[in-house]
Amino acid sequence: MYLVTGATGNVGSKVAAQLLQAGEHVRVFARDASQLAHWGDRLEVAIGDFGKPETFARAAAGVEAVFLMDGGPGGPTREGSGGESFRKLLDSAAQVGKPRIVFLSSILAKEPDLAIGRMHKEKEDAIRESGLKVNSLRPSGFMSNSFQWIGTIKAEGTVYNGMGTGKLAPVAPEDIAAVAVKALTREGGQSEVIEITGGELLSVPDQVSILADVLGKAIRCVDISAETLVQNFLRAGFAAEVAAAVAESFTLVREGRAAMVSDSVERLTGHKPKTFDAWALENAPLFA
Repeated sequence: MYLVTGATGNVGSKVAAQLLQAGEHVRVFARDASQLAHWGDRLEVAIGDFGKPETFARAAAGVEAVFLMDGGPGGPTREGSGGESFRKLLDSAAQVGKPRIVFLSSILAKEPDLAIGRMHKEKEDAIRESGLKVNSLRPSGFMSNSFQWIGTIKAEGTVYNGMGTGKLAPVAPEDIAAVAVKALTREGGQSEVIEITGGELLSVPDQVSILADVLGKAIRCVDISAETLVQNFLRAGFAAEVAAAVAESFTLVREGRAAMVSDSVERLTGHKPKTFDAWALENAPLFA
């Protein structure tokens, strides 16, 4: 039995689906069972909340491993991302059989001078300090992050770009999930960090060009400053510190500090990572 958190999200939903496809028994941890009704009786649903460690302990009881999203307590707060509430969550799991943890972190965890990097690194450290075995998955930017462009593409035929011509290797959520499933289901193993990227370095203008070709329509890519980016995030409802942290990570890409490619998808799953062209073609109806 494997416990999956974040099963309504881009990655967690695919982790659950791929585990089921492999014939594994799956339990998901969620606040609202109605959001998982489409699964029927194919998986178990454990109702709970990250802020209530006792509910997480009940969900984790008897499982071999847990896919743990970063959406729990202790985000970019004053207590730090590895704060007391997160440690209580880990302690609750340790008390019900010490399941292995596969933690969805971020490739920015190797940049602890950045707010988002520090947040993820502190959580990785907290899991290791709990005594639980952990595989920390550090994906680069998700291909699905481009869903944030849907509104302006439809309304204006425009993508507003805060990353300039800086490149990264975006990765499909299903490839992250495939690596997660391998980490969840392999026997034993030591704690390790796994960096996950797509197979090609692309800038935002590159991705926009690919989307334009797939959709058969012109899409402008308009460069914006970090200051404008922060203001846009604030208007979208982000807290000020979160807006600043995300803008800081965009600047990292703009400066060329995110241009790296990992072989982990192919090495661990046996298949090459999905290209952005293929991903865009599959998701074209959402942008049209």
